Amino acid sequence: MVITIGGRYGSGGKVVAQKLSELLGYRLCNDEIITEAVKNCEFDMSEETFRYFDESQGSASIAEMERLSGIQRANNYSDAVKALSFDVVPLDRAMAEVQETVLRSLADAGNCILLGRCADHFLADRPDVLSVFVLDEEENCIDRIREFYPELSEKEARKLIRKTDKRREDYYSFFTGKRWGDADNYAITLNCALLGGAEKAAEYLAGAVRAIEK
Repeated sequence: MVITIGGRYGSGGKVVAQKLSELLGYRLCNDEIITEAVKNCEFDMSEETFRYFDESQGSASIAEMERLSGIQRANNYSDAVKALSFDVVPLDRAMAEVQETVLRSLADAGNCILLGRCADHFLADRPDVLSVFVLDEEENCIDRIREFYPELSEKEARKLIRKTDKRREDYYSFFTGKRWGDADNYAITLNCALLGGAEKAAEYLAGAVRAIEK
């Protein structure tokens, strides 16, 4: 089975995925998606530059991405980011296409958990896909983010949630034509706040997967 997990920023989707991987013995694919996408790109881009553009609805040309990657190699990632035009939304269709190819390849390899990147949409034609969306109360999201980024204030964490969720929403809408987070797009929606936390939510999800597999 292939389990796709999307979710709001800080909602615990990665925690759910990690715990679910442990409970089911499924391969967890997240950073690996980027690594494989970079290997399969027809254009020259470093992994860090690709990661910056990841899950961003965009119109930047391949030429600009190559230019930024060259700046990064010559200087550093910070300089590459500073070189971005403020009016350019960073990510074009070529990146989404190569990620779709990677997602399909990982799914073909067997039982796995895929995080984000419109995997639920790109793999919707497969009968072995279970799509999941994770959410949580905003205060819990803020706590998770500040645990990972202790230098952020509560206000900054809240702003980061808004910005990241908008970026994900725009990306999902642009490449799928559907509304991000809409329950109609997913087989299961997990609310970590109502289920006792992300790990508990993963246990519930593992039970559902086992029932489906029988």
